[in-house]
Amino acid sequence: MSEPDSVEETVTGIIADVLGTDPADIEKDTALAALGWDSMNSIEALVRLEATFAVDLDLRSFHAAHTVEQMAALVEKLRAGASRHA
Repeated sequence: MSEPDSVEETVTGIIADVLGTDPADIEKDTALAALGWDSMNSIEALVRLEATFAVDLDLRSFHAAHTVEQMAALVEKLRAGASRHA
C-alpha cells in the first residue's frame, strides 16, 4: 500500500481505522455522525491526529469539524501556522 499523499487522505485513513471501515466508504463531506461517530471515536481520532501530524488540536475546534474535509482543513491550518513559527 502506498503512502497517502495528502492530509485529507491521511485523516480519512485515521477516521476509517477508528470507525473500523474502509477509507473508500468515507466521502470527504459526509457527516461523521452519519457513520456512527461518537465521543469515544472522537477522542481516539484526536490523539492519533495529533501524533501523526505533530499538532495540538483545540478540542472545541476539533469537535466543530463534522467531516473529514473540515478536520483536514483544521490540521492543515495548524501545520501552516507551525511552519511559520519554526
